[in-house]
Amino acid sequence: MLPRPFDDRPWGKERGLDHPYSLGCHAIDTAVMAAALWDRYLTPRQRHVIAHGWGLSETEARQFLICLAGLHDIAKITPGFQACAPAADQVTGLPGYDPLPATFRSPSHQRAAHLVLPELLNRVQGLPLTGRPLNLVAHQIAQIIGGHHGTYPPALSHQGDALSCPLAAVPGLGDKEWDAQRENLIHLIHHLFGTPRYPTRTARGPAAVVTTGLIVLADWLASQLPWIRDRQRRWDTDRTRSWEAHVRRARRAAPKALREAQLTPPTWRRRRTFPTLFPHLRGQKLHPVQESLAKELPDLASGPGLLLITAPPGEGKTEGALFGERIMGPAAGTKGLAFLLPTMATTDAMWTRVRDHTRANCHTPPPVALLHAMAWLDATYTPDDLHSATCDPDTVAEWLRGRHRGFLTGIAVGTWDQAALAVLPHRYMAMRWLGLSGKTIIIDEVHAYDAHGHALTLRLLQWLGALGVPVILLSATVTGDTAAALVHAYRHGAGHTDTPPIPISYPGWTYTDHATGTITTPKEALGSHRAHTLTVNTVDCTHTHNPDNTDGRARAILNLLSPLQETSTGCALIVCNTVADAQATKDLLATAWSTTDRPPLVRLLHARMPARQRAAVTRRIQRWTGRRGKRPTRPFVVISTQIAEQSLDVDFDLVISDLAPLALLLQRAGRGHRHPRNDRPTWAPTGKPRLAVLVPTGQLPPRHWGKVYPQSILRRTRDLLRTLHDADDDQQIKDSIQTKQISVPEDIQDLVDKVYSPEFAKADDIHRIAEDMQLAATATLYTIDPPNSVRDLHPLTNTDQHPDKIATRLGADSTRVLPTYLTADGRHWLHPTHHTHRTALPRQVDPGDRQTIRRLMNATIPINSEWLAGHDPATDPPATWSDVPGLRDLVLLPHPVTRTTIGAYRGDRKTLIVDPENGLVSR
Repeated sequence: MLPRPFDDRPWGKERGLDHPYSLGCHAIDTAVMAAALWDRYLTPRQRHVIAHGWGLSETEARQFLICLAGLHDIAKITPGFQACAPAADQVTGLPGYDPLPATFRSPSHQRAAHLVLPELLNRVQGLPLTGRPLNLVAHQIAQIIGGHHGTYPPALSHQGDALSCPLAAVPGLGDKEWDAQRENLIHLIHHLFGTPRYPTRTARGPAAVVTTGLIVLADWLASQLPWIRDRQRRWDTDRTRSWEAHVRRARRAAPKALREAQLTPPTWRRRRTFPTLFPHLRGQKLHPVQESLAKELPDLASGPGLLLITAPPGEGKTEGALFGERIMGPAAGTKGLAFLLPTMATTDAMWTRVRDHTRANCHTPPPVALLHAMAWLDATYTPDDLHSATCDPDTVAEWLRGRHRGFLTGIAVGTWDQAALAVLPHRYMAMRWLGLSGKTIIIDEVHAYDAHGHALTLRLLQWLGALGVPVILLSATVTGDTAAALVHAYRHGAGHTDTPPIPISYPGWTYTDHATGTITTPKEALGSHRAHTLTVNTVDCTHTHNPDNTDGRARAILNLLSPLQETSTGCALIVCNTVADAQATKDLLATAWSTTDRPPLVRLLHARMPARQRAAVTRRIQRWTGRRGKRPTRPFVVISTQIAEQSLDVDFDLVISDLAPLALLLQRAGRGHRHPRNDRPTWAPTGKPRLAVLVPTGQLPPRHWGKVYPQSILRRTRDLLRTLHDADDDQQIKDSIQTKQISVPEDIQDLVDKVYSPEFAKADDIHRIAEDMQLAATATLYTIDPPNSVRDLHPLTNTDQHPDKIATRLGADSTRVLPTYLTADGRHWLHPTHHTHRTALPRQVDPGDRQTIRRLMNATIPINSEWLAGHDPATDPPATWSDVPGLRDLVLLPHPVTRTTIGAYRGDRKTLIVDPENGLVSR
């Protein structure tokens, strides 16, 4: 029996309703949702993390968490909150419900919860209030409940009686009946769901964060208007106003609510071999790395762990990672999967691959989230009629596409920064950790981040280790020191403070056991079915685009491409270090081959192209050069920038590259002779891949490159290339070109480590190391604390310390511009000459008009925000776009046009013009 009945008149929800919804009903709904989420959504790993973190059994933790969810809105029983919606307020002014005096301020209900709960829990359950607040269970519970709107409140102190006597410290909380009904709510939740065993110690930071995430998710689900309206209608028709009956009705409805929100873990088929998981491998000989994983990993994975796979491109690392997930996930008690990559382009390609993988290997195709800033532009992922499309089980529903919800899906493919955000203080960071903690995390190209990104990755791995999340890291060219730092970050998060040597086998793998910290490598040295000799041509040349300069870069490129042009066969990839060089190289070839009868096709691909154009070029290149690609009848050359280094599955006969750090040169070389083909030209025989490196003479890097790569790494790479083994005489191209050899994979790890070796450091090395230390220190300054150091939850969401924007890896551009064409009458058009209703810049856009928004965003280009320093009113988008996500942050790039001319946009720092073939050109 309840000591006193809970008053059903205080309201909990009113927006969008015909009449207010009782706070008691909403509290019960949220508690029921928490129970359903515990039973149906959380993975065994997450339940263990919460229970172990609080020092409870899983049964005790379940009941405890249900109670917390039921109390999340306890501070809505305050005069300030009830009076904030006068039409809904049915109690203020009644006996005992004194209104808030005009001289008192009302705290937010989140802050009020933090204030009232410690004393209430002491009064009702006897939880201690003596000692340091951060060591008190009652205080931590109050911080969690106070953080259910995404931001943890600052810690309380004993000063001013805030802990022991909150009503005296903050009179605006309300006494008498206000205070009595807050206590009654605790008794009601205990009566309906059972009095939980409260913890005797505070939870570790990761467990507290995941607990918060589950309470927030339960509240979100119970706050959906369809749910409330259905529960309210049944409550209104229940003449008995029975809380027990409301619980029963909510319990019956909750499973359907979870299904409609797609909050159900994927159900995998019991497949644990490469041939059963990957149909295209049936009857095929596995790569040695894959064979070794198949033999040894199942016996090693008895719980969580970290697997690092190191192998050259084309050795089946992706299949190895997905196989590893099917072994490590079940062993650790996770059911979901998050695949993280460096770029949006590689993420888009991997999303299709993972979607097909889950369709083939799950009983019911699960929704697969695509997580990056421009994901909604993908019409396959976000169809115009999304409501109808969500009838398909593997289409992510509208609700899960909301902010902070992406990782809540069972399967997610995203850019690395989407997970890195979890270690930066921001609102609702708990939701990222709730999503990540139930998954196996795969991070591809883990070598691809600068010192800042590496520091964020280390902190991410520490937290994943503390949560016991299985992690798989993939790399083709990671240094030994970097690999060791990654492994130790995970081990330290798991509680192992020693730092033993980390053996790296290449090609191979390293497995770290979460429980013991034991590090295991393959029992035998692994070879490669694709072992080969990479021929490296180094060409010293001045950095000029004038083909008349016989020692220049332009002439070197034409000479290297002469077999392709003269025989009219084959294909080549040219990787430039800057967009400007890529554009100039494209113009060079167009001019040089303009008089040829059947000139080779030339395609340009870089980041500063309109999104639609870049996507179309990418698709075309993949059709020509993919695993099953069909080449055009004419030879072709693709000119690209660093985006060609990553996981795009392309295959060229020749790769030409500007000088870059050795690890990146090897990545670029991996785009040559990637797949077996029977149509290679005679000048590029099968099994003899070739990389030509254009080495600038004089200053490193050339002035036009800016700070694209550190001087010391370019110098070390250049010097190391000169020490490589000389090629056989019959492989020499010309006397002016040095021809060297690299044995792949045997030489790779040693060469990569040599470039970054701290020995023989020169002045430019010291400068680079200092810059890296500064970048890492800056990243660490802004990250959340290591998991074992977290006591106060407030800094985890203290947005005052969070940078306004997070630059993605490799210094990604941070502003999106929309090129427009400005006529004399002041009108903006989306085409320079065709001025129709469709090409007019729309002044009004419906936020729900996906087709129009997608059309506009597909015309945008990312640029460095420094290019548009200062505010130019001419670049402001229409004021009516301020409520349209995506469009409101755009910057217009107006090009003045007449009937015969197209002018450039002239800013304070840059003159910019969009070329139909070259993309955005900076002058």
